[in-house]
Amino acid sequence: MNSSLLCKWLWRWLNFPSLQWCKVIRERYFGEDGGSQRLLTVSSRMSRIWVGILEGKMEFMEAIRWELGAGDNIDFWKDTWLGDSSLAVRFPSIHRIALISGGVASEFWSRQGDNGYWEVLVRRNLNDSEMEDYLGLLELLQGVLVVPTGRDRVVWKPAPTDGFCVMSCYEWLSRSRLGAPQVARKHKEIWGCHVPLKVKTFMWLVYHERILTKAYLAKWSTNINLACGLCGETEETVEHLFLLCPIAKEAWRWLCLATGMDGNFASLEELWRSGRRLRVVGDRSVATKVSQSYIPAVLWSIWLTRNLVVFRGCYPYVENICEGAVRFIVEWGCSCAGAGGVVMRGGRFCVLG
Repeated sequence: MNSSLLCKWLWRWLNFPSLQWCKVIRERYFGEDGGSQRLLTVSSRMSRIWVGILEGKMEFMEAIRWELGAGDNIDFWKDTWLGDSSLAVRFPSIHRIALISGGVASEFWSRQGDNGYWEVLVRRNLNDSEMEDYLGLLELLQGVLVVPTGRDRVVWKPAPTDGFCVMSCYEWLSRSRLGAPQVARKHKEIWGCHVPLKVKTFMWLVYHERILTKAYLAKWSTNINLACGLCGETEETVEHLFLLCPIAKEAWRWLCLATGMDGNFASLEELWRSGRRLRVVGDRSVATKVSQSYIPAVLWSIWLTRNLVVFRGCYPYVENICEGAVRFIVEWGCSCAGAGGVVMRGGRFCVLG
């Protein structure tokens, strides 16, 4: 969702250049003449806010196409404006030897009276294969005219008629990154899980690797010790903290022995794909809710233990992580409607009537 909201700024930047903040950005970063509407590459003098917005530039550009007007804002080779892909992708051999490899469309248009023609110059003579591609490029450009008084228009490919909206962008990003069925399933698993709302939010942040680990905080500060809060050895990334850290590994191993569950995950992707659930004895409707809390309880217990180590200087006992995970499963299970309580007996959780 955050990426979708950032894409909204890019959409407004391209389509509403007369807005005051657009004028300020052009004046600040693109010269006194106002610069171009095109999204330019990040430079060292840009603010962190604008750099953050431009992080989603590549994904955003894949979801738009241009309709040619004056051609002053369309990258001739890299933007999508003829067909479903850029000319650089369709004619890579010509792009590599083009005299102008990064100019706007208007630079390739030579006016001749009221009309004009396309002129794509190359640095050397063409071989037979390149000549075939070159003629194909000219054939594609034939009949496409630059309108000097026209305005280049941006079209949102996922919804050409309705135009851009945050929800449309969110759905498109979800499909392009993970595939719609997988995203929908994970949405349902996380937000439909019978755990407190703060734990659901925590799980969502872990899933998107946006939880405030030291590696994530280092994006905004250089004065951070990147060592893991639990083991103090390796850089504290999401995957290391919850899976690869020796202390976290030992906690998973202990819980596997105690519950008979499989907790040997090689990566976060494998963890999410596994959808591990507890074996719970008792009323089926209640047991199903309790069974979903295994992974959230373990991750939440690891995170709380890590915070006690980092902020209070406590020792990271594996026993504390395991006992915390079991306690959370019991507490959350007792809050289920129809459950008289949840206890752990012989490595299994039992729902009391």
